[in-house]
Amino acid sequence: MQQQVIDYLSKNWSTDNASKIIFSPVPKGQSGDLAMQFFALTKELKQSPIEIGVAVSSVLKGFDLIEKTTQSGPYLNLFFSKAAFFENVFATPLKTDLLAGQKVVFEFSGPNTNKPLHLGHMRNHALGISVTNIMEAAGADMHRVNIINDRGVHICKSMLAYQRWGNNETPEQTGEKSDAFVGRYYVKFDQESKKDESLNDEVQTMLQQWEAGEPAIRAIWEKMNRWTLEGHQVTYDRQGVVFEKVYRESDYYLEGKDIAQMGLEKGIFETREDGAVVINFEDEQLGQKVILRSDGTSIYLTQDLAVAVNRDKDFNHPDLMVYTTASEQNYHFQVLFECLDLLGIMSGKKCYHLNYGLVHLPDGRMKSREGTVVDADNLMDELQSLVSTKMKENHEVDALPDTEIETISDQVQNAAWKFFLLRTSPNKAITFDAKKSIDFHGATGPYLQYAGVRIKSILAKAETCGIEFELDSTANVQSSNSDALGEAEKTLGVKILEWPATLNRAAENKNPTYVVTYLLELAQAWSSFYADNSVLKAETKELQQARLALATKVLEVIEAGLNVLGIDVPERM
Repeated sequence: MQQQVIDYLSKNWSTDNASKIIFSPVPKGQSGDLAMQFFALTKELKQSPIEIGVAVSSVLKGFDLIEKTTQSGPYLNLFFSKAAFFENVFATPLKTDLLAGQKVVFEFSGPNTNKPLHLGHMRNHALGISVTNIMEAAGADMHRVNIINDRGVHICKSMLAYQRWGNNETPEQTGEKSDAFVGRYYVKFDQESKKDESLNDEVQTMLQQWEAGEPAIRAIWEKMNRWTLEGHQVTYDRQGVVFEKVYRESDYYLEGKDIAQMGLEKGIFETREDGAVVINFEDEQLGQKVILRSDGTSIYLTQDLAVAVNRDKDFNHPDLMVYTTASEQNYHFQVLFECLDLLGIMSGKKCYHLNYGLVHLPDGRMKSREGTVVDADNLMDELQSLVSTKMKENHEVDALPDTEIETISDQVQNAAWKFFLLRTSPNKAITFDAKKSIDFHGATGPYLQYAGVRIKSILAKAETCGIEFELDSTANVQSSNSDALGEAEKTLGVKILEWPATLNRAAENKNPTYVVTYLLELAQAWSSFYADNSVLKAETKELQQARLALATKVLEVIEAGLNVLGIDVPERM
């Protein structure tokens, strides 16, 4: 409806001026369906917001979509005519075309092959799943990719520990999940290296042997990598993580060295006294950054340069490449984007670092090498167990078979951790609280799922009672019965109409928190409406069917919003 107002003002007032009007919800304490602000026009027109509001109000008097307007301070509040209003509510699109024509390559996860996926990865995955879905829903051509950090000193630590203390045991023999098995040796190295610091020198030697292609070292590496990646895939499948293409650092480190050589020849990089290849960013206040170590081994940056070259080629020059990592790596990506720009590989403006704060536990920060991380699999199992217990305490599910309770509890635990990790703006740190995340009555994913389940129950009961009703909110149902709807339904309709703008804002800012906040507000708006207004026992048949159509639309938007967050609404809870 905002666009219809802009189009009308463009035609009957001024295209330039209309495009600068800002729409917002009506301020608390005021009445109306939608508010207009004119602050961006005050300097240009040399008029106050009130004077501009008066002029706009006069123009809108001829617009049949608008029933009336009221001036309230700097705001011009719009009241839509009922028929046109509900027609727009029921026609509210679930997707937009804001990013249509944009090709985006989006990297997330980026695990190491020396340990299982943990709670920190879960925040990365929640962001990767949701932001790619949001941008796709806004029209972008999305390509989801992963980078496997499968080489380097950290990988050699678990390899050396296994070589020293593994006795050729396997995950099958110990009964462990294969990635957890490998992670145990990473922790073992940290414990032993505190007793014997010479192990750190051995790790450096092992990395050099790996780069030289030493068969015995490569064999251990291939075996342990396979174990880790097999374990990771099980976790990905459970979390709904899917990639179009997976890149492995080990395939690109040599090409990265070639790029380093090219940078030396162009005078962009230089050789330091100790033999390391570096780049100086004194002018950009980024200091000096190593591209190749003095022993000739490569680092993350070396591989990232080569991977960027190949992604640009693989996806035929995308409009944007997004990298999702913790904010600890902000400096790394500043340097990477500058290097890509200086080398002529890709404009830094085509790269974006989606950074996020760390995830803490109530008792402090997680540390993989010390074994104080929360494994993703263990956390999901714990959440599912908590949900299952909570469900069994609810006698409504007594008749459900255990297999269905297991399926539903897994859907609910999935909503619990994703929503909890997304409800805080990405750039802020989070302290994860498992019990709070599964609260069916708080600002949680399970609460939203339950709101959707309750609406499904109403619609199912309508069918059971033989109420004739089109469950897909078709235009015939809307047009024939929307006259029965009133102010209570209008308040809910206003919130429904905010969905496309919310989706666009989340896509533009690559921030799913906007969707999270909106869904909570929509669910609360529905709950407030339903507490005072019966659907199945409405006063007239026309009102009953109109409210059923409205309930269906609310459910459609809730499901669309949860789906972009990677969350499903169960059939029952």
